[in-house]
Amino acid sequence: MNESMDDAGCCLLSVAWNVAPLAEGSPGSRRADLRRTVVAACRTAGHGARDWAARHGTGTEAEYRPFLQLADVAYEIATLLLLVEDFLVPDLEREHRRWAEIEELTTRLTELSEWTAAFLLSGAPLRL
Repeated sequence: MNESMDDAGCCLLSVAWNVAPLAEGSPGSRRADLRRTVVAACRTAGHGARDWAARHGTGTEAEYRPFLQLADVAYEIATLLLLVEDFLVPDLEREHRRWAEIEELTTRLTELSEWTAAFLLSGAPLRL
């Protein structure tokens, strides 16, 4: 169970590590851009969380939970990106549904990235 800021940082770095080999792609493609965004957000927040934990300790659930949520959303985006790239039978409707979900999750990724950055800069829990 992930119950500390250090655990959250490790989760984020794990997601970044697993997505990074897939981050290369057609230059300028939406898939490649999203993967690079996911990797950058996870690396930045992951290293920040681990550094925060080294200075402040375990942290409270209110402090580390948004970092875990960021890891979860990033992992879900990466998984859905694999699904829109790899299929046996092309299905435009299914691909549109998945892209809509990816875009919605990307909005959430941005919100969580902004929250975690603000938290790390301020050192105080913020309302999410």
